[in-house]
Amino acid sequence: MAKYQSRLDKRSKKNTNKILNIMIAVVLLLIVVVGGTIVFGGGGDEKATTDAPKNSETKDAGSDKDANKEDKSVSMDDKDDSGEKTDQDDKADEKKKEDEQKKKEDEQKQDESADENKESVALDGEDDSKMKVEESDETNVEKNMVHPDWKPIGTEQTGEHVSSYEQGSVDWQEKIKAISYATGIPESNMTVWWVEGNGGPQKSMATVTAKDTKTPYRVYLQWIDGKGWQPTKVQELKENDKD
Repeated sequence: MAKYQSRLDKRSKKNTNKILNIMIAVVLLLIVVVGGTIVFGGGGDEKATTDAPKNSETKDAGSDKDANKEDKSVSMDDKDDSGEKTDQDDKADEKKKEDEQKKKEDEQKQDESADENKESVALDGEDDSKMKVEESDETNVEKNMVHPDWKPIGTEQTGEHVSSYEQGSVDWQEKIKAISYATGIPESNMTVWWVEGNGGPQKSMATVTAKDTKTPYRVYLQWIDGKGWQPTKVQELKENDKD
């Protein structure tokens, strides 16, 4: 009986050791599994983390590519718009130049007109109320006009004076200036029909009309040495007898 009991104890002890060994093995296996899980699981996370930026970069690259396509499209549109605007700008610039040219011409005409008026005022500065106007009995004369303050218009000529009837000469030009002074007609608005001597080398007379009114005038001039031609009388004619 004691011998049988010893065998049971040995067998029981052997079974216990076997169970302990199994449990130890299980524990070691669990440790290995858990350790492997931690190791491989962490690596997977790290890989996922590492791969994530790549995916993000790829996505960003795709986004940049799309953005570049959009920018290129916008650039093409801008180019088209720019081309259209350039044509419009060219037309606008051309019209602006035409307007400026027209404005410049108008201003030039106004300046010329102002100069003419200024010249007329400068030469016709006497008081008109002093003008002596008389009706005439002559056949083609409407009235005679004389102003007591008429003066010589000045001269550029020196030395002995010789009356000239050559158009463009200094003496001729000074005659025209004196006629404009007496009649108040600007030279640019005056038509000279005839200029001739009047009974002496230092006397002249001229028939002129204003371009806008066509009223004919006969102007009498007297040369004053060193001072130029001076008007002495103006006649308003009924008809232009030199036409």
